[in-house]
Amino acid sequence: MNERKELYLILTKEWFLKILSGEKKEEYRDFTDRYIKRLAVTDSKGDLIDVQKYDVIRFQLGYSKKQMIVECRGILVEADNKDDEEFTTDNCNFVIELGEIIEKINCESLNI
Repeated sequence: MNERKELYLILTKEWFLKILSGEKKEEYRDFTDRYIKRLAVTDSKGDLIDVQKYDVIRFQLGYSKKQMIVECRGILVEADNKDDEEFTTDNCNFVIELGEIIEKINCESLNI
């Protein structure tokens, strides 16, 4: 049996509830070294060559036990200006495209 590739992210209550309700269909992360290591594929020089492929994202509400598992439709790198030739921490970010909610864990008390 193949295991699904899972990305784990912590969210604040506002964004967790918006994803849980279906209102928010994209999650954004800064184009920083931390997220480049988690979301991008780089060559030996550190140049971006692709993005990671995840099957699902496990979102956790802060440091509580409330979680949801959401289908990951893809990850994009979005530049602020289409004319930028190089991706930098100042001019772009990661966009994680969300699909269906697969599972809700300990979310009963959130009334969604």
